[in-house]
Amino acid sequence: MDRISPLPDDLILKILSFPRTEVAITTSLLSKRWRDVWKHVPKLEYYAPRASPFVHNFLLLHKAPVLQTMHVRLSQNHRPTDIEIWFRVAVERGVRKLRFHNYLFGPEEAIRLPGSLYTCQTLVSLTLFSAVIVDVPLTICFPSLKALRLRHVEFSNDEIVPRILSGCPVLEDLAITRVNNGNMKTFTIMIPSLLRLAVWDLKSGSQVPGDDIGLVITAPSLTSLTVVSQVSCSLVNMPSLVKANIKLSSPGDSKKLLQFLTSAKHLSLCAIPSTFSYPIGVFYHLVSLVLCTCCSVWFCLILRQTPKLRVLRFQPIERCFDYVQIQWEQTSSVPQCLISSLKTVEWIDYQGRESEKKTVMYFLKNSTQLKKVCIRSLASINLNEKHKMLLELASAQRISSECRLLFT
Repeated sequence: MDRISPLPDDLILKILSFPRTEVAITTSLLSKRWRDVWKHVPKLEYYAPRASPFVHNFLLLHKAPVLQTMHVRLSQNHRPTDIEIWFRVAVERGVRKLRFHNYLFGPEEAIRLPGSLYTCQTLVSLTLFSAVIVDVPLTICFPSLKALRLRHVEFSNDEIVPRILSGCPVLEDLAITRVNNGNMKTFTIMIPSLLRLAVWDLKSGSQVPGDDIGLVITAPSLTSLTVVSQVSCSLVNMPSLVKANIKLSSPGDSKKLLQFLTSAKHLSLCAIPSTFSYPIGVFYHLVSLVLCTCCSVWFCLILRQTPKLRVLRFQPIERCFDYVQIQWEQTSSVPQCLISSLKTVEWIDYQGRESEKKTVMYFLKNSTQLKKVCIRSLASINLNEKHKMLLELASAQRISSECRLLFT
């Protein structure tokens, strides 16, 4: 017995919104009851459509008054006019969420977005992926856009990004993933409404040494920041920042950079010593700190600037741009956070080097509030070596009677 057909249309439409569009269309063969239901599904997904007429015909038959989501993944050649029609129909249907993935790589497959897209009044979320050339018209207006994700999108000059962002007055979430920036010299992000920003793999297309692209960020409302790139980064006016994940390898004004991170409560930092100067300013709000092991050469100086730190983790960051042998240098006096606030110390991929061992023992000896020390050894180390490491740390002096040592 068919238990689905008697269900109300709203529920059936919700069910049909989960599979891809071509799958939803096949339900029209089930019975007369299903013949026209798929035409009202507010979500369209085309994965690698081989024939443009298929998409055209479906768009002509589609009757949903509002198009909630449209997702197109291209892996076959299509005429630019075909793609422009798809976007125009989506805009006319009041599309709210639009994702466009182009898997055709190379300049000859690059696609220019139609001008009608840049004035879409209803768009709330926009994702553009791979080989899409953003050729921006004079008029740009995204009054409802709150989330923008650009992955491997080529910009022809420095002016395009600020022009796009200036047309997004309520943008809250911006994610940019790039490999090469062609002719761009400065990547400027200036958005008063922005709450979350993530920038990955941003680097200059120039082959001239030192000719790096600069990343300039002005976002007074920003609460979450991720920058993982080989760029020179400048931050301006970020008083609301709560969480920051910074991984840089290009020389820049590190003093200014760290100054604008002092409001953060949670900070993850990876920077080789030749890149970052010693930090200035006090991180009064910082309670959680993740340091890449390449930062260990100056981590004691950071601890002096974090009087309320509760959790400290040493962790080799994936695809770290460099690795520096840990250099242990004890300070003349114990940092305030070790005396009053530090509860947890974690070490990921511990190898038992002398400098690593001295660092862990220092925390055990001087952290009066310490509750837990978690050591996760490098997976490639054999069991006998791990047992030896455990015995060395277990026999170390502990000032906190409540401190537990966990070793795996």
